[in-house]
Amino acid sequence: MPIWSIASIARARYKGTGPTNRPAWRGCCASTGNTPPCALPWKRRRCARPTPRRRQASRHRACLYARRNAYAGSQFLYSLSAEELSRTPMDERAARDVVLAHAIEATDHDRQLLRTDELRQASLSARNMGALQHSRDTDAAAAFLKTRAALLLDGLERRMPALGVVRRPCRVAALAGWIVPVVALLAGALTERIANPHRMDLLSLPLLGVLGWNVLMYAFLLVLAIPPLRRRWSTLSIHVRLPASWTRRRRPQPALAAALARFAADWRRLAAPLDLARARRILHLSAALFGAGIALSLYVRGLIVEYRVGWESTFLDANQVHAILRVLFAPAAWLFQLPGFTPEEVAALRFGATGGVAGGARWVHLYAALLAVVVIAPRLLLAAAARWQEVRLRRNFPVDLGQPYYRKLLGALSPVPLRLRVIPYSFAVDERRGEALQALARSMLGETAQAMLMPGWEYGADADEAAGRSLSEGEATVTAALVNLSATPERENHGAFLDHLAHALPGKLVLVVDQSAYAARLDGQADAARRMEERKRLWQDFGDLHQVPVTFVDLLRPSADA
Repeated sequence: MPIWSIASIARARYKGTGPTNRPAWRGCCASTGNTPPCALPWKRRRCARPTPRRRQASRHRACLYARRNAYAGSQFLYSLSAEELSRTPMDERAARDVVLAHAIEATDHDRQLLRTDELRQASLSARNMGALQHSRDTDAAAAFLKTRAALLLDGLERRMPALGVVRRPCRVAALAGWIVPVVALLAGALTERIANPHRMDLLSLPLLGVLGWNVLMYAFLLVLAIPPLRRRWSTLSIHVRLPASWTRRRRPQPALAAALARFAADWRRLAAPLDLARARRILHLSAALFGAGIALSLYVRGLIVEYRVGWESTFLDANQVHAILRVLFAPAAWLFQLPGFTPEEVAALRFGATGGVAGGARWVHLYAALLAVVVIAPRLLLAAAARWQEVRLRRNFPVDLGQPYYRKLLGALSPVPLRLRVIPYSFAVDERRGEALQALARSMLGETAQAMLMPGWEYGADADEAAGRSLSEGEATVTAALVNLSATPERENHGAFLDHLAHALPGKLVLVVDQSAYAARLDGQADAARRMEERKRLWQDFGDLHQVPVTFVDLLRPSADA
């Protein structure tokens, strides 16, 4: 039904002359797919509702307030930097759907899995459902992306039930979080080398090994606290590979298989901090329970067995053993105020023909206190810290919404055109390539985006002077550093160019490499494909070195895959 017909019926009903068998308007943004009557400029004075004027005006103001917040919030949202977008609240389950939808759209070039109309309808529905429910800008971004991904994947899962297995988090980590600590507790309780049935060795190598291993791990963690080593360790990826036969049964189509492979790679990289936190929590808790199992076994066996305590050594005498034991038990004796021992007492404990001295309760308490101080308590604290980090990452999953894919989706929320600033480096952009830049802007930032070509940098130009010319005019959502694939990247020239722009525009810079000239040069050569891939890999490594995302395009053939 046309919108003017809806408005006419509502106006007639408000005056009391319209049909009475139609349902009353329940909100300004009614469940029609068109613009509500109160959103029309000529209809803003009053809302088409059969309610008293006071309630009508109040609801009408609420509708306008929600619409204004949705548009203003979306406009501000896309001006956020990459660091601000990375703080968008999104839990692990929602992030899994968002990353999976991204992988499907990135690999499904022929739209075999998701049709274009499905993508458009999901974006429209997510915008209508999420924009009016959240007033905070980051909440609106998260709601839009989560709702859109859920709509797409729910429809695809109905056609391909195997997708549901991928959407749900793997249960291996959850099961390991319970099984491994329980096994560690049982292993500690069943240890017989530390406390033999009728003998307790004060210099037990297994006990000293447990204590030494934990002290070594604490030293290792202190070394990892150094920032460079911590950043390198944080990139560790922990994942579980499924059997090939199992995955083949759940990948019925090549298009879906390619999407799942892309998703696995992306998710493994994004979930590395969360997986590392889970692994630390499991390992620290298991170590604590292993020590608790050892202490528990000492007390349980002491109920039915009389320990004969002593020591023996070929190279150590009583004074040396006393010094070792005094240092070993010093933390536990000081913390729990346990009585000490003299060299004469230690000398009397030496295993001889009698096989040790009876009455080992004192030493059992010392052993248990030592395990509590060195193993159990520190490991529980480390496990609690890892658990806190795990919960924090699960509730705020680190998805980089500054990527072009997410910026393009979020650009649909903004009522104003977004701008792509293009700064060429030693590259003359002709008219045909300039038109292709407009298509590039739309592909990166949405259908309403515009490209803004700035004065280029000359080869070897001064960075401050060139940046002053290129960055002085207007604001841009994203800045593209445009280079030619034919050029060889140089750190002192191209590197200085990228570093200066990245410092001036943190999180809003992308390196765009045009391959049209290089493709024309290699046209007809037998090894053209190999040389093209080598040159792309060179520029990709160069972008990774300077921590700038790289996009390959062909400005003479915008529709071709770069």
